[in-house]
Amino acid sequence: MRVAVSKRGSYHADIYCADSQSAKKVLKEQRISILAVDFYLKGRDSGTAILEWAREKQLLPQFVVVIENDRSKRALLAIELLKARYSTTDGITFIKLNKSHH
Repeated sequence: MRVAVSKRGSYHADIYCADSQSAKKVLKEQRISILAVDFYLKGRDSGTAILEWAREKQLLPQFVVVIENDRSKRALLAIELLKARYSTTDGITFIKLNKSHH
């Protein structure tokens, strides 16, 4: 299932979440294959807050696409994904690296 967390409907997804409350609910309840995330959301939370929350709860999917157009805001989203051990070649599409098993 593809989920877009954005106040713009510009990314093709199965579920659209315009605010953090709906995004958190979907991340907790659905199996997500691709998460598309924008910086600006409705309300006071940003896309980085959603990524940080999902990282702490271990709810991030294997693939995350940054759909933010503003380069500086895109960099903030990228930093959060790099903290969660994602890899990227273009700064837009992020793939979670396999966890090492102890």
